[in-house]
Amino acid sequence: MKLKFINPDSGMSRAELAAREALLSRAAGPDTAISMDCPQRTQVCIDSDLDVAVAAPEIVQMALQAQADGFDAVCLYCFSDPGLSACRELLQIPVVGGAQASLALAAQLGHRFSVLTTAAGRIPQKAAFVRALGFGNALASVRSAEHGPNEGRSPATDGALVKKLAQTCRRCAEEDGADTVILGCLSFAGLGAQVSALAGLPVIDPAFTLVGIAELLVRQGLCHSKLAYPLPPRAVRAWSGGTID
Repeated sequence: MKLKFINPDSGMSRAELAAREALLSRAAGPDTAISMDCPQRTQVCIDSDLDVAVAAPEIVQMALQAQADGFDAVCLYCFSDPGLSACRELLQIPVVGGAQASLALAAQLGHRFSVLTTAAGRIPQKAAFVRALGFGNALASVRSAEHGPNEGRSPATDGALVKKLAQTCRRCAEEDGADTVILGCLSFAGLGAQVSALAGLPVIDPAFTLVGIAELLVRQGLCHSKLAYPLPPRAVRAWSGGTID
């Protein structure tokens, strides 16, 4: 089985992408090969709705190329699911979004969940996004971990970050009534189990969730419904790159 992960944050080196492939492989079966790429023509780091819109066109092209290259599924390595519906309209293989997959998993683990995002300014957008995906009734809260995707991580700093995330998880439980928490940014990838152990409640890691859901769909021969995501009418559609500053 071959899974293509599309990381929408541009400018990553091959070594950085390989490190993420190795991390994801920890959650994969022995017969699963994981490949990750990031946009080459789009300069963006997903931190707003604007970034999602800017990133989507090249992501759609990358997803189409992954299908042509024989991958069994495409995984969008982001909690904003950029271009998810458009990719599903065009592709005949499963396309999995980090947010949608994690929200669906949360519904299997408890009654009410919270989402941890990177900054307070992202809270309204993330809450609206969760509601738009149909999970609003189960949303206890969105809280900020105040650790942006550009702040970086290292073994030396991960311990402090895990403690900060666990403290925020406990506040979600004690003050907001959450019984499950989702790490709402892929910059927290690989920390779910440690945070869960420290916080004392289930903590969903979208990175590993993407692997598991994609493998499940491929193994069961399932794909998104073309009644829900029909192929768009044939037409010439073109766009060109530009700059927003």
